[in-house]
Amino acid sequence: MQCTGIGKLHDRRPDPTQAAAAARTEAAAGCRRSALLARHVRRAHLSPAKRGRSTSFNPNRSGSNVTEGQDSRHLDLAARTLVEERVRSLRRQVNRDLDPDDLVLRPTAPAARRHLFEEACELYWNELNWEQLTHEELVDEGELTEMVFPGLLALVDAWLPRSDNGEPDRDRERRDVAHDFLLWLASRLVELRVQRPDDDTDRATRQREIQVTDDLIDLVTYRLYCISDGEMEKMAH
Repeated sequence: MQCTGIGKLHDRRPDPTQAAAAARTEAAAGCRRSALLARHVRRAHLSPAKRGRSTSFNPNRSGSNVTEGQDSRHLDLAARTLVEERVRSLRRQVNRDLDPDDLVLRPTAPAARRHLFEEACELYWNELNWEQLTHEELVDEGELTEMVFPGLLALVDAWLPRSDNGEPDRDRERRDVAHDFLLWLASRLVELRVQRPDDDTDRATRQREIQVTDDLIDLVTYRLYCISDGEMEKMAH
């Protein structure tokens, strides 16, 4: 699937009630702690050469120029290979079989599947652009990716609900949509990696978008394969 639609920025004005503001602050604190843990896990498995990230950020919402004439089948293959390698690495790190959690027992209707996929793409662009405007989640090591994409990750969580026993709720989940979006993110990362910007500003922009997109692939993969906080902590060490 391809996604080209870009909606308006979400309205992020503060909630007028103090109670809602307090609840939002508490939720953000928990999300930030989770984001820091996810970033630590990610960095624990990066080579020193890959840890140097640029600090300039201006997401390119229109996509890569080099992909206009690129063979879509080649791009799809590259994206699928990237995801498969990421899952194999994750399987080795957690030392358990991940396949049972990857079954799609109730396929989503085609129209709904397309709608949900496009909604996720639009959230990706909107939240990326919001961070470019505000730099709210900027820290020394780059953006806290989980805080850059709160609405998007909440949508992914809604696609992958859990039963009371903690197992995936097969009757309500939209695992196939999550897979579609994960492959789109992988395609986006492949496109970014083959870009050859002309100046330092464009190169810095590309590096920052690579960072958040690469981290976002990890966060979606953790949700798809039910990686627990305990497993993330073990990977971090």
